[in-house]
Amino acid sequence: MKTIEFREFKDKLFKAAKEEGFTDYELYYASGESFKVNVYKKEIDSYSVNVTKGLGFRGIYNGRMGYAYTEILDEEAINMLVKNAKTNATIIENDDVEVIYPGDSKYLDINCYNETLPSVDENDKINLALKMEEMALGKDKRVKDIRFCVVQSFEGNINIVNSKGLDLSHRANGVFAVLIPVIQDGDKTNTSVVYRASRDFKDIVASDLADEAVNKALAYIGAEMPETGKYKVILNNEAASDLLETYSIIFSADRVQKGMSLLKDKNGKIIASKALTIIDDPLLENGMTSTPFDGEGVACYTKDIVKEGQLITLLYNLKTALKDGVKTTGNASRPSYSSTVDISPSNFYIKPGEHSLEGLQEKMGNGLLITELQGLHSGANTISGDFSLAAKGFEIKNGKIIRPVEQITVAGNFYRVLEDIEEAGSDLKFGLPSGGGCFGSPSLLIRELSVAS
Repeated sequence: MKTIEFREFKDKLFKAAKEEGFTDYELYYASGESFKVNVYKKEIDSYSVNVTKGLGFRGIYNGRMGYAYTEILDEEAINMLVKNAKTNATIIENDDVEVIYPGDSKYLDINCYNETLPSVDENDKINLALKMEEMALGKDKRVKDIRFCVVQSFEGNINIVNSKGLDLSHRANGVFAVLIPVIQDGDKTNTSVVYRASRDFKDIVASDLADEAVNKALAYIGAEMPETGKYKVILNNEAASDLLETYSIIFSADRVQKGMSLLKDKNGKIIASKALTIIDDPLLENGMTSTPFDGEGVACYTKDIVKEGQLITLLYNLKTALKDGVKTTGNASRPSYSSTVDISPSNFYIKPGEHSLEGLQEKMGNGLLITELQGLHSGANTISGDFSLAAKGFEIKNGKIIRPVEQITVAGNFYRVLEDIEEAGSDLKFGLPSGGGCFGSPSLLIRELSVAS
């Protein structure tokens, strides 16, 4: 069957939806492509170029929101979408109210698309990956292998059009690289993970990644196990970002309303140390998940989630905002065209302080610098906040690193960690973007955590 151009498809679908009894309706159209190359032992281990596009339809029928989606825009898809969305709406049993948004008077113009990136040849990306591997292997004779070496680029476009006159579009692109070398010293091996993400291919420099990755891995040589006990701890920026990402879900209004977060009735109250401010900034310049509007077409804005220890707001979409009688924060998300509306952060980060990592070490005096947390998916309870995680890092004496430490378990509670932050460092760093946002943190000085070896 002949494919229909998007605008014509929209007109025909909206006409069919109206005739079928839908009162309001919306299209969410997503298209994009990605390139990925993984190299191993000077050869291409895997290589892919993916082109994706699809359309999600949702509409209100008898007061309920029904969803349906398609990857093909033709006459048959129009009938299928209307039929499936109607069926979906009639079987919904909860009383949640969902609405189609008419739009805001103003949307900020933010540029998330680098016009030069699409012109970068695929061979240049492949050569970058090969060079990263070659330089890491040649940096030190103790580098015995490269566990992971990948370069990936992406670009995508989102359109939201609805029956209330909303008509929005946004496009974004980017590139990132990840390198994991394996160091062998005697009978012990160590690894480290380094990454870069940018919208400019020139920012991904092979020598920088190779130097950082190998030096980080070499730093763990000779690691020992410290004595079990309670320690003052610094979570370095990467470990702190990982912990924040894992527990960011507690700030979702949906989770709070369902009793899956301990932040119920905490709005306006002190939940953390005065040293902690958490910001959600969808308008962040060069932010990898920046966007002018959310998954429901609400204009996005920068906001404090926690300010100097006080919980300012949860993250809301329209449905959860209606439940609590507040305005949405513009954090509705559509992970894909086939998804229903959810909630997620954008560029979600802890506000940096004044002191460098070295300054935090001096202030701590004696304790542990944790540089890597493992098992976050299995060892972290996002409802209670409890965690027990494998970790490695360095022991600090009189503000100086004296030895690497490994095979330790760090245990605590995330809500307590928020209260026990004594200071945030100046070294803010973001992790790689994911479907649930992009997370960043400076290094954090924590009053106390339990450490077992």
